[in-house]
Amino acid sequence: MSDLEARLLEKIVGIRAIDCHSHVPAEAPHAKTLADLLGYHYYTELVHSAGMPADAMHSHISEADLIGKMVPRLETIDNTVQYSWLMEAARELFGFRPDRLTAGNWAELAQMVVEAARQEDRYRAVLAKANLEKVFLTNRFDEDLSGVDRAVFVPCLRTDDLVFELADPDVRRRLAEKTGSEIGSTEAVREAVRGLMRYFTQHGAGSAAISLPPDFTPGRPDEAAAGKALARALRGKDLSEHDSRHLAVFVFDAVTDACRQFHKPFQLMIGVLRNVYPAGVEGGHDLVSKSGGLVQYADLFRRYPEVDFTVSVLSLAWVHDLATFAWIFPNVKPSGHWWYLNVPVHIEYELRARLMAVPKVKLIGYYSDMYKVEFALPKFNMYRRVLARVLARDFVETGLMSEQQAVETATLLLRDNPKRIFGV
Repeated sequence: MSDLEARLLEKIVGIRAIDCHSHVPAEAPHAKTLADLLGYHYYTELVHSAGMPADAMHSHISEADLIGKMVPRLETIDNTVQYSWLMEAARELFGFRPDRLTAGNWAELAQMVVEAARQEDRYRAVLAKANLEKVFLTNRFDEDLSGVDRAVFVPCLRTDDLVFELADPDVRRRLAEKTGSEIGSTEAVREAVRGLMRYFTQHGAGSAAISLPPDFTPGRPDEAAAGKALARALRGKDLSEHDSRHLAVFVFDAVTDACRQFHKPFQLMIGVLRNVYPAGVEGGHDLVSKSGGLVQYADLFRRYPEVDFTVSVLSLAWVHDLATFAWIFPNVKPSGHWWYLNVPVHIEYELRARLMAVPKVKLIGYYSDMYKVEFALPKFNMYRRVLARVLARDFVETGLMSEQQAVETATLLLRDNPKRIFGV
């Protein structure tokens, strides 16, 4: 690392960041056992990929057995950035000194995790160490938000079930119970979605969000066709692919319109192929597609100019697509580095492309996608190091920015842009 990179990194680490997407459970935000850390899907996926049977990590396995079986396998993944996250968290958050986690020392770390979990407001201390001000949650549409610690957590309305599973009687039941609206017509669906957005807004929500398959096209909805599909579902009939598509497009539009009415951004996470590997471990069934493109969303972006769409893509094939759409559309904001792209080599490519092509006031630098707050520090630090390197080599050394301008740009990406875009 050059002296310039080191100076920039020191300043960037001092920026108090906003994390606009995580899966942290508000009721249990920090790890209580070592199994809470090793159970993060990255580790179960990778050790399974390296040869550990999937059934050795089933939920019925005791925590001690899970740890005992996984730790010896960690040496097969110690080349990965994910392993570095684990060891940085162990070192910086628990004081664990060995540079490897082994069968001979894991009990020491396990005890440290248990003892740390007993500390009052442990999750707040962990987030302070990571220098995060706010962390967005991923909330089910019928979740009770009254107990969320809004000093640090921001609710987010996750809408996948609504958009893609409304034909399921249980989803309609949950929606009716949450909103007090019987789901008997398309207008009732719109009213129920507005009710959800009203509830989430009253409890400090920052956005709605959805994960989308690569072949989804959110066109202008055919409400009559959606109504017929809903009527079939209400009669207990199976929906054809045609019916399901019309219903999904309609509900997606209802959510988008609610975002418009309540002045909330819509986080679109595009490109995941679900359940490609059914025999995998939990969380490890899905893969990336290179098919499709953001042109499928052009009509959506045109029809809803008042809605900010913060967009993440899962394939490098879509990276240039996203940069060009953000170049043209004022309401398209590139966001973070999602899932399979969340490794430094891909982050650097995406980040460089965005910084060189898109107005800096539109860029949301990073989000953790974490399941426990302990991963905030190593994941954000990974991004901070890449950000310092890109700003140093491609902007300051080339004379495009001064050091001060580079720090100001980093502040936009990590803090000011997400605070402004999401209103937190």
